[in-house]
Amino acid sequence: MEKTIDFLKYRFIALCLSVALMVTFGVIAAFKGGLNYGIDFVGGYKVIVKFEDKSVNEGVIRQALAEFNPVVQQIGESDKNEYMISTKLASASESVAGSTTSVKFDMLKSKLVEKFSNISIESEESVGPAIGDYLRKSAVKLAIMAVVMMTLYLAFRFEFKYSVGAMAALIHDVILSVAFCGAAGIEIDIPVIAALLTLYGYSVNDTIVVFDRIRETNELKGKQIFSEVINKAVTQTLTRTMITAFTTMFAVLSLFFLGGEVLHNFATVLLFGLVIGTYSSIFIASPVVMWWEKWRTK
Repeated sequence: MEKTIDFLKYRFIALCLSVALMVTFGVIAAFKGGLNYGIDFVGGYKVIVKFEDKSVNEGVIRQALAEFNPVVQQIGESDKNEYMISTKLASASESVAGSTTSVKFDMLKSKLVEKFSNISIESEESVGPAIGDYLRKSAVKLAIMAVVMMTLYLAFRFEFKYSVGAMAALIHDVILSVAFCGAAGIEIDIPVIAALLTLYGYSVNDTIVVFDRIRETNELKGKQIFSEVINKAVTQTLTRTMITAFTTMFAVLSLFFLGGEVLHNFATVLLFGLVIGTYSSIFIASPVVMWWEKWRTK
């Protein structure tokens, strides 16, 4: 006879753990000055430079331009030795004064010419604070729309109680992931937003598999109460959940170790989100469904 694990027994421990992580990450992020937005959201500069000196690499460029805190990425074929260098606005005054912005951009280019010989600037662009603010608001709207659309789909595809459970787990994952970014000092840019949206899909997909089994088991439950149905369904899907999580994690680990500096934050957020998403589909989503069902019945 298949042994059923009583996952719901640990629901209050899981809830306390989640709250403790949120508070801890939030406090650390607050002491660090809040979220660290990237050039896409606060404005800054991007320049593509071709270096004739083949010994130049990303580390050398970062060290030479350390005062600008740049993000350096090699682009194109390696033998062309082309790099995209970007740096964000350092202060609110710079975001207001266009002349100051221009001066700092000129300082960046002057430093490049001073530190490296035989370079050619292929292209240059600046992202103004107005555009950055627009992108930030658009990212928030996109995230909210994704949550609303998935809630409507789950309410249509399943019963509303499953939609509530899935959205609770999703919001839990996103809040923890964003708080983790703030605590770890991860710069929130377009790739990190893409990672968060990817976690949206992963978290909901993982939760739906569990809920589908709960619904099937509930139809054949016999004399079992709803909490026993949930424990049985989660136990039956546990192997599939863990295999999916580890398979995805291996792919993300390759990005983490081999993707370079530019993909490092993207992979870090995904790794954290995979762990949290797997945990929440078992210990957050299912208990919420049970609590909602009890409340609705009363």
